[in-house]
This record gives sequence, structure tokens and C-alpha cells, in this order.
Amino acid sequence: MVVFPCILVSLLCLCACVGSEDACQGGKCASDADPSSLIQRRGVQDETRKPYKPKDIRGKSIYFIVVDSFASPPAAQGDAPCNQPKYGWCNGTINGITEKLDYIQGMGFEGIWITPVIGQFDGSDPDGRSGYGNYGYWAYNWYEIDEHYGTKRDLKKLSKELHKRGMVFVYDIVLNHVGPVHSTADVEKIHPFNKPEYLHQRGIGNMTFDEYARGYAYGGKGYPPPTQGLGPGAMCIAGPDGGCSNYKCPVDAGFGKPCPVVPTYWGDLDPPQEAPGPRDIPNCGVGDMVCEGYNEDQTIEGWFYSLGDLNHSHPFVSSELIKWGKFMAETYEIDGFRLDTAPYIRKEFLSDFQEAVGIPVLGEVTASNWTFFKSYAPPPGESPVLKGILNFFLQNVATPAFCGPPAFFPGADLNLSALAANIDIQFAPGQLYDPNLLGNFVDNHDMQRLAVYCNKDMARMQNAIAWTMFAQGLPMIYYGTELYFSEVHPSLWSTDYPQHTEGYLFLRALNMARKKFDATTPMEVKASGENYIVFTRGDVWVFLNNFALGSFDTVDYNIDLAAPQKGEYWVDLVKSAETGRVVKVTPNTRSAQLSPMILMLVNPDQVTSS
Repeated sequence: MVVFPCILVSLLCLCACVGSEDACQGGKCASDADPSSLIQRRGVQDETRKPYKPKDIRGKSIYFIVVDSFASPPAAQGDAPCNQPKYGWCNGTINGITEKLDYIQGMGFEGIWITPVIGQFDGSDPDGRSGYGNYGYWAYNWYEIDEHYGTKRDLKKLSKELHKRGMVFVYDIVLNHVGPVHSTADVEKIHPFNKPEYLHQRGIGNMTFDEYARGYAYGGKGYPPPTQGLGPGAMCIAGPDGGCSNYKCPVDAGFGKPCPVVPTYWGDLDPPQEAPGPRDIPNCGVGDMVCEGYNEDQTIEGWFYSLGDLNHSHPFVSSELIKWGKFMAETYEIDGFRLDTAPYIRKEFLSDFQEAVGIPVLGEVTASNWTFFKSYAPPPGESPVLKGILNFFLQNVATPAFCGPPAFFPGADLNLSALAANIDIQFAPGQLYDPNLLGNFVDNHDMQRLAVYCNKDMARMQNAIAWTMFAQGLPMIYYGTELYFSEVHPSLWSTDYPQHTEGYLFLRALNMARKKFDATTPMEVKASGENYIVFTRGDVWVFLNNFALGSFDTVDYNIDLAAPQKGEYWVDLVKSAETGRVVKVTPNTRSAQLSPMILMLVNPDQVTSS
């Protein structure tokens, strides 16, 4: 009498799993079973399965998606907009992304990067500071896919569909912290890091863990504990003089201005000294080593408000995270990881993780100190840490250089020569592990939109976007840029995914133009000034400027192109892509258009009408 129901359940499971690679386990497809038991159960089956060979992500153009806001099945959401209610979910799904891959690929993108989808803390944090969990960065269960986003099978399906289209899959991971923690009971809910000893407890003294973890709860009463890692490890410090403002830089750090100051390669300081960060901003950030009281250990061991900070020196934590990283890469056939908050994790662990997972890890290093920044992806021959980095070193100057105020790096406001100087530093020989693993961007989910920075000026926005697409590395375009969104992360489904807007067609043309050169071709600055920059990618010449629409009719790029030889001619790659035919031009770079100009000197045998 007991056997029959069990057999029936198993048969139903086998029927449900037909046509997939999933085995049946406990009445479920294995993809929906607990992965830790799945790993132990594989046995001989794993030995015969052909391992996935990750696709090369270097130089690929990437469309960046916040899963909760991008796409949702019509039955679940319809056309109702969602502007991220304070503690709610928009209910974007993994399957929604899969259904809209035609929309993404229609712009010519070669891959996607999605925010984390593992099990999340559901609800609001009582401290009111840390935010909320629908973004994907509040991990509570590493081995589950959060039900708001979908299932394990959904994530596998997305990966397979991307690869079927020849696209790459970049997945966002968090190794630094977990979700909100205010008690031992909160920690016990976290899988697999369910013991207080798995979290840093810097400055705990004689407090119990519950007393320590309560510090940020309910309006901030009781801080300074937990010790904070934001800023230069000093957001909220313990002791009688503790408080909740960053350490201040010296009034005069020897450069004649408040620290941080404009980096020395923009000026003529003697002797040369490297000084990080935006000018005239009193608060210090990660990597600002000249700040008074900078404490790297506290940066690494401190929490982000109430988000418990993982203790990577604990053998279980380090080994489990590495095991999980390998599991994710292999199970979901991921081609690259984007790593959140990389500078808040010890480099020794990052190096071990990078070596183990077998795919490039692109670290989020939000620093403008070049020595500090490049140390996370040093060239071969030095101790490896990560293979790639999100290119904050250039973004810090690129966004304000194209847009001007209210960008957050005043030293580069409408100054493209500052961007050119940073390019020369970054792409000097032997500086980085691989320049083709630099993730280039001008905005993302943690800052204002490009349309806000550029005050919706179309000329400036298009030049900034063209910069992102043609700089060496991986261009990363934030979802909704094709519609020139002003909100940081609204739902896209209420737009009905139009494919004939100016921004959509512009990005498609840029992606088509990029195919005219090898994506790993080095870039070289040929000319620059406050209002213009000219650089090459092989035979392709890129002309960009930061003039506002209507301010000038033409731009003088202060450079003359070579006259075509017999049988050769210059082609405007963007206009050719937009019209579907070869558009020949006689470039006058002394009186050029405000919109981006992408040119190539060719002969008839090199050109097609596609």
C-alpha cells in the first residue's frame, strides 16, 4: 500500500523530466533538488558527461540586466509599470529574459550580464539602511534560485538559449557579504553559512554576537557595532570618538588642495606623486591610501551596515565559496563572473577563487587610484588575483568628460584630454592581465543614468555610448539605455520593447560597426583636447566629442586623415550600418559632425553591404 504512491510519484517525475538532462530525485527533477546532494549523487554519470567549454568573453559586447526589472511573463505582470517600491519586488523573471533574447540580439549584443538570482532575504531590513533584497545582492541561500526569479531549470534554459545563439553568459556573484543579520537566529537561516563564526566580528570585544549584530537595527540605535567596511574602513568606528561619517582626508595632503585631489597625470606636480579620487570631495573611498586613518584590514573585515561580512580566513567559508563557484559555472554553463565589491575581500582568497572556477572573474573595483586598481588584475608574471576588472578607472573620468556636471568626478568635467591621459596610462604595455577583460561602461545600477548625467543631451549621450562601445574591453550597456531611461531601474515591460527607436537602432549600428575589426585589437589615442578625442581600433578611426546639441554646428578634431590611394575610399561605418549600404565619405575632420564618427579606409574587396 505504501509502494504504489512512491512509484506513481517517481513516474510523474520522470515524465516531467523527459527531454531534459535532469534526473529524477525525490519526486522532483534533479535541477530542482538540493545541489549539495546533487553533487554527491552524480557519480559515474559525471565521468561520462562532456564538460562544458566556456565561450571566450573577451571583447564581447554585453547587455546588462537587473533581473527583477527587465522582463516578466505577461500573465504575471502585464503592462503595469514597476518603479521598485521601497521594499517590494517588480517580479521580473529569468524566463522573461529568455523570451526577450530576440530583442537583445536585435541590437547586436553578443552576450548578457544578469544580477544574482540565488535565494534572497525577502522583505525589508529593520535598520532602514541596507536597502532591500529584490536586487539580488542579499544572499540567504547560495544553492537555491529565488522563487521570485524562477527555478534552476529556468536558469539552465536561459544559458542554453544564449549559447544556441552564439551569445555569452556573464553572471553576477557576491562573495563579500550575506543578507541582513541582526541576531544569531538570522545567521542560522543562511545556507550554508549558518554560524556566527563564518562572519567577521571585528571589534566585538566583550559583546555577545547578538549584541554586536543588533548595532544597526531599528533606526541605527546602538551603533557603532558592527564595525563598518565602507569608505576607508571607517564608516562607523567603535570607541568614545566613534561616529558615522567617513574619515576625512588631510586638509592639505601636499598637493595644495583638499585630499583626494586630481591625479598627478593631469597636472605638472614635481616630484610626481600618485593621488587618487575625485577632487574637493571630503569623504574617502576604497583605495584612497593617502586618507588619514585608512585601514585596509577594517575595509576587508567590516560590514556594509547590517549585511554580514563573510570571514574568508575561515576554512569552511573559503572552501564552500570555491565549491559553490565551481558548481555555478559548471551547472549553469556560465562563461564569466562579475564579482561584486571585490576590494572588500582579501586578495589571497580572490586568487584561489579565480584559479578554481576556470572562467574569467571581472571584479568591481570602485577605485581611481591606478596602482590600487590595477593590482586586482596584474600582468602575467605577478601574483594573479582576478583576470578582469570593471573599468571604474576610466568610467570615473569618461562620464563627466562627456556629460559634465552633475557628474561625480569634478576634475574631468567636460575634459576629454583627462580621459585620453587615463587611456595612455591604462593601456601602456604590461599593465594588466588582459585589457580585453576590462568591462567598460558610463553608468550602471549603482549610480545615476547617463541621461541624468548628460541632462538628456542627445549629442553627448550618443558620444558617451559610442565611447563605451569602441573602447578596448567589454562594452557593457545598462538595460534601458536604448530608450534613454532617466530612472535607475524601472521595469522595461511597460515600454513593450520597441525595436525602432533612435537609441535601439543606434546601438545596433554601433554593434555592426564593431564587427569590422577584431574585438581584441588594441586602442591607441591619436589626438585629444578638452572637447574631443580621436582613437583607433586597428583600421577603424573613432571621432568623439562632448559638445552639447546646438552649441556648435561642427567639431575641429585637429587631425588630418590620410588621403585615399587609388581604389581606396573612406566609409562611415555607422551610417553604413543604419542604411544597409556602403556610405562613402570624404572626411573633413576640421569641420566634422557632432554625432560620433566611425570611419574606416578600405578598398572594394574589404567592404560588403551588410
